[in-house]
Formats: sequence, C-alpha cells, structure tokens
Amino acid sequence: MSAALRRLIAEDAVPQLVSKEAPMWSRITFAGAPVAITIAVLVSVSLAGAEAKTDFKTSFRAMDANRDGVIDYTELVADMTHRISVADVPPACEGTEWQERWDATPEMLADGHLEFYDANSDGSVTLKEYVAAYENQRASDFVEADADGNGFITEAELVAAYKADEAKVPAACRAAIGMQSAAKAPEILQFLDVDGDGEVSLREFVDH
Repeated sequence: MSAALRRLIAEDAVPQLVSKEAPMWSRITFAGAPVAITIAVLVSVSLAGAEAKTDFKTSFRAMDANRDGVIDYTELVADMTHRISVADVPPACEGTEWQERWDATPEMLADGHLEFYDANSDGSVTLKEYVAAYENQRASDFVEADADGNGFITEAELVAAYKADEAKVPAACRAAIGMQSAAKAPEILQFLDVDGDGEVSLREFVDH
C-alpha cells in the first residue's frame, strides 16, 4: 500500500476533513511517516481513552451497515462506493495525491482500507482494530515530525514537517481542502501545547 494511500486512509477518521469544522488534529497529518513504530511509542498512548477527541465509535458504526460489530469487505466496498459518488475534488487538487483516492475503484480503496485496519488478517475489522490503526498512524506522524527524537515536537520541527508535506500537496490544494501549512505552525503549536511549555509531547499530540 502506498504512503499516499495510507495517509488518505488515516485522514478518513474524520469524515468532515475538508470542512472548517473538522478538528485541527485531523488536518495536521504529515506525509512519509515510517511504517515501523517502536513498542515504547505505541504503548504510551491510547486513543480509546477518555482524552481522545475523535468519535471513533460513530465513524465505525457508520461503516458497519449490518450492525454486527465488525466491518467486512462488502461494507468497505459499499462505503468507498458512496464516498466516490459524493466526492468533489477541487480543481487545485487535480494531479495531486488527493486525486489518487478518487481515481481508484471502490474495490481498490476497500483493499487498502482492509490492509490498513485488519491487524490479524481475518478479513474483517473490529472496533479495537479500527482504533489501533489510527493510533499507530498518529504515533507514526509524531515520530516523523520529532526530527531529533527527543520525544517532543518544537515549532521548528513542526514547520519542517509541514514544508516537507507541502512539497507533496501544493498550497493551492491545501487551501482548497482545509489542510494546514507551515505558516500556521505557531498557531497549531499553541493549540496542541496544553501545558504551555513551548513544545508538544506525544500525549498532547494524539489527544488532539
């Protein structure tokens, strides 16, 4: 599965991604995050906790059409078919990785989503797997942005991460779909930095 597709899937946690009402964290994903994440990073966060801001249960249940507690391949194809049918890719995003999603077939997208979610490869996705997939992705994004590996993201690192991302998604497209940019780094850092120490910890990052 390509890095671009992994990123697009990760951003599906919030269906209103292109809306100005989408939570800020949903617009601060970085491209090119490493696939392998250390165990220490993964065990230090839990999106299932009370502090997590994303309503994963609602997103999961929207895809679980027959309400049996798991998302199967047929449900994924149906969900992707619907998304493609209502997709409105801004002209500024034509030719970018954002268009990659909508140029694919529902089956191709379902295959990618199943690979992303299905940790035990049994062909279906539980809520636990669904949350864990996004947990891993957020931890991966944090590791990617934390250039010096000290466990915190500074404003300079945030700017660098966005500049690398902007090389893949041009400014015009980012503006059209509501993605953040390097220019917003000070504002984003202030939003994430709950304890006001001037840098963002892993906990602060994933909790938003």
